[in-house]
Amino acid sequence: MSNDTPNSVVSEEDIPLEPRQQLFVDEYIVDFNATRAAKAAGYSENSAASIGSENLTKPNIDMAVDKAIADRRKRLRIDADTVLCKWWQIANADYNELSSVRRVACGWCYGGALTEDDEYETPVVDISQEPDADCIKCRGEGSPHVHIADTSKLSPTGRLLYQGAENTKFGIKVNVADRMKALDNVARHLGMFKDTVNHVSEDGSMTPTVNNFNGDAQAASQAYQDIMGGK
Repeated sequence: MSNDTPNSVVSEEDIPLEPRQQLFVDEYIVDFNATRAAKAAGYSENSAASIGSENLTKPNIDMAVDKAIADRRKRLRIDADTVLCKWWQIANADYNELSSVRRVACGWCYGGALTEDDEYETPVVDISQEPDADCIKCRGEGSPHVHIADTSKLSPTGRLLYQGAENTKFGIKVNVADRMKALDNVARHLGMFKDTVNHVSEDGSMTPTVNNFNGDAQAASQAYQDIMGGK
């Protein structure tokens, strides 16, 4: 009788990562772009996209990614409820806190043109003044003025909404977070949509790809009924 012990089988999940694979994991969790992570890990430009996608299918790399994300959450004390709360705040934020159109006194409201026929439009007298209800030109409507808030004094919700500003040839552009996208994220998190989402795109960038019905009216109609029926 043989005393040989059968060789133990090592599962794919337990295979240690190679140095380059570990670097791929470290880079991947930065922005979840597999192609960029593969390039940063030292893979060639030509093969980065395919290798990035392939790496995500390997059980040991997949587990390493999950562990790295979990470790980061633990360090930062971030959980799904925290993220959901931020999305909900953005979805309900008011764009008017950042910029708004205000009606102010027009050029004729206070001591401007004397007759309605006078086409010479004087500058806005004072943007801090309300329109003159008796103005013969604007009839109390005033002139529109775009007001941009002092972004150093925004509320916590306003700061979530604010994404920076830039000078353009048309003036100052205020960049804001997309409230509808935030609401969409909340709805998906709560399971309100029935889309099938592939989180690994063809280029390995992790850009979600939503499967659609490609013009199949019957399938789309059934999906709508399922959603409205809470199925």
